[in-house]
Amino acid sequence: QIVPDLPTFLLKKDSDDINVASLDKELEETENSDIGLSSLNGGAGSIWDFASGSFSPSPSPVFSNVTTTTSNSTDLTKLRRELDEAKRKIKQWEDSWQQVKQACDAWQKEVQEAKDQAKSAEAELQIAIQQKEEAEHKLKKLQEDFDTMCRSPNLPFLQSYGDINKLPLPKLHSIQSQLRADIDLIDGVIYQLQSKKCIVCQNHDRCIVLQPCQHYVLCENCASSKTECPYCNSKILKW
Repeated sequence: QIVPDLPTFLLKKDSDDINVASLDKELEETENSDIGLSSLNGGAGSIWDFASGSFSPSPSPVFSNVTTTTSNSTDLTKLRRELDEAKRKIKQWEDSWQQVKQACDAWQKEVQEAKDQAKSAEAELQIAIQQKEEAEHKLKKLQEDFDTMCRSPNLPFLQSYGDINKLPLPKLHSIQSQLRADIDLIDGVIYQLQSKKCIVCQNHDRCIVLQPCQHYVLCENCASSKTECPYCNSKILKW
């Protein structure tokens, strides 16, 4: 928006430096000055005409003074209207600037919050990747140990003992202990396999960290069709 053109004697170095109170004072001084000069000029003319002995009709001081005062009053009224308009424009600028500043502050706050959320999500992703790598490493080690034991001739199977009813009790306890150890090993391998695979399809590897519950239980295919976490039943906001 553009401020209306003001008279030269009312303008400052910069439109932003306009002092409204100073302008009002200058207008009052100008009005008083113009009225005084008009009265003085009118009186001087009348005295000169009388002193010169001229009896020709001359302008009446009263009417001359009224005409000048009316003209000056009209100019000052116009200037005051322009000054009031300038005040209104300045007020509009201040209000608009305040609104823009508030909008910028709110936008900067949202940007900072988005950056913080992105950093948090990146940190969570790195943790999930690290946990996945550790689980895969453990699973690989357990799988190797399991394969080694399966190929070993010392792995006890009940079939290799014949009729277990004829075995002595100490031998049966020994077989039982060995079988329990083997079962614990197998349970560990199964657990590692299950912890790696999606709990819905049991086929694809887990790769999605659900928000906000942070559970790492779904593959990408299953996560795209789920609205709740299958582990805790909480609403899924994002993944």
